[in-house]
Amino acid sequence: MKKFIKYIISILIITILSLYVCDAIYTQVYTSVTPRNKLQYIINTNNEKFDIIFLGSSRVTNHIDTELFDRLSNKKTLNLGVEGAGLNDNLLQLKLLITNNNKISNLFLQVDTNFENENPSNISISEAMPFLRNDVVQNHLSNHFENFNYLKYIPFYRYAINDPKIGFREFFFSLINKKSRINPAIGFTPLDEGFISTNFHSLPKSIANKNNALNHIINICNTSNINLILFISPYCSKIDSDIYIKQLITKIPNLIDLSKGYDDDLFFNCTHLNSRGAKKFTKNLHKATINKVLN
Repeated sequence: MKKFIKYIISILIITILSLYVCDAIYTQVYTSVTPRNKLQYIINTNNEKFDIIFLGSSRVTNHIDTELFDRLSNKKTLNLGVEGAGLNDNLLQLKLLITNNNKISNLFLQVDTNFENENPSNISISEAMPFLRNDVVQNHLSNHFENFNYLKYIPFYRYAINDPKIGFREFFFSLINKKSRINPAIGFTPLDEGFISTNFHSLPKSIANKNNALNHIINICNTSNINLILFISPYCSKIDSDIYIKQLITKIPNLIDLSKGYDDDLFFNCTHLNSRGAKKFTKNLHKATINKVLN
């Protein structure tokens, strides 16, 4: 019996030590390699000056051609849109940029149905897990996860539960410095031509009273002398968006509405433009904001 107990204790000790070692190795790799996603890029960006930064979801990633916007505006721009991101995730991105002493003259922020959600997204937050000991990341996430102490103190737990995003496959690609299909320093990801006529739906008929994440972003911009420009991206003709957008503009009077005026052949699906649509949208966004952008 004593031998069995010693055996079990030995297995437990080896397992716990292995978890600590794996956690340390994964964290070291993710925090030291060439960035493969936009959060890693932000963490590693310090003391830079940006004329314009774009924040939002895939409706920024796929819609704003930064190289085209650069040529039109003669500005230094960066597309930090992240697929699946909400305003809470954009708030974390902004906090990290400011904390790293980056200078931002103008911040373009996508606002649409993301106004209805104040919680961080699973996609963006999984990317933040390797940086959980970063003070900004830790303070931002601590109030959003009931299992936060597990994430912080149990070795390798944060990687295990986010395996699809930051598990062994991504760890291995990071270890060998495999380039991501998305260049975080550019950020624009064009979608293929064509229109996929699926998932038609209407936008919400009612709207939230407020969004605390958006209010926090506004406050940070005010205190950091960042010119904040809010805009809404297009929807295809199959989506009934009028009621919701009218309510959103009532809540946010300075919101730039660019949700109309795009033929369906400019869409990849009903909420995302294809590459031709993205070029048109980029030109229209530049035209709509040319007198709002600060030097």
